[in-house]
Amino acid sequence: MNKKDIKVVLWDFSEEAIGGLSADFVISRVLSYGGILLIVKAMREYGDDMVRQVFAAMKPTSISKKKYHYLKNFLFA
Repeated sequence: MNKKDIKVVLWDFSEEAIGGLSADFVISRVLSYGGILLIVKAMREYGDDMVRQVFAAMKPTSISKKKYHYLKNFLFA
């Protein structure tokens, strides 16, 4: 993912601070606020298994109901 893509979901962090964020935090932000294209890019960069693990650890209320349903029943099924 390039910096422009990631800045969409990390709007409250400076460019310098983004590099120091953990992968789990970045993935959870992508899952919560990013679109499907950005989620697929995160899966390519961090690996399917890691993204699935972060998704499984997240509270369902941290993602919109429609997106949670789609991710759980289609993308990560």
